Amino acid sequence: MIKEQYPNCDIRLEFVPEFNLNLHLDILVILDGKWIPIELKYTTRKCIKTINDEVYVLKEQGAKDQGCYNYLKDIMRIEEFRDKSNNFIEGYTIKITSEISYLKPPTKVNCTYAEFSIEDGSIKTGYMNWAANTGKGTMRGMEAPIVLTEVYPINWKEYSKVDDTNSGTFMYLVNKISK
Repeated sequence: MIKEQYPNCDIRLEFVPEFNLNLHLDILVILDGKWIPIELKYTTRKCIKTINDEVYVLKEQGAKDQGCYNYLKDIMRIEEFRDKSNNFIEGYTIKITSEISYLKPPTKVNCTYAEFSIEDGSIKTGYMNWAANTGKGTMRGMEAPIVLTEVYPINWKEYSKVDDTNSGTFMYLVNKISK
């Protein structure tokens, strides 16, 4: 779709910039020598749906706490890319989910991922960390705090609605990282 809209662009998948060999970007769009990194996240709720005689089987991809952390980490990674690249013009993080609980605030009083919650209408900025009571298994590979230098509104929108069940609506979230 990007190539159809911008036929003169180049696209790199799983791009690794030379300044950080651990930073793997899902998509890098190169347009007139300028770079637009895009990070994608897709999580689903378990369901089986038949649409136009085609059967779709989606698995349960729980771990909402880690899903929120990883989405915000993508924003932080693109901010790093922005700060270290002369070619950066803008970047995007995109999350699509059929797990509607992402849109709602945490329900537990002692929620371990409260600072990472990406509920609809929230604002993400600054320093965010796991609560002190977070288990080591939950944080494995995600121990570092998230630090965002800019302000990011969390505004979910409907992507598609298959039916009225609790797994029948897909929502999306897009955040733009500016220069």
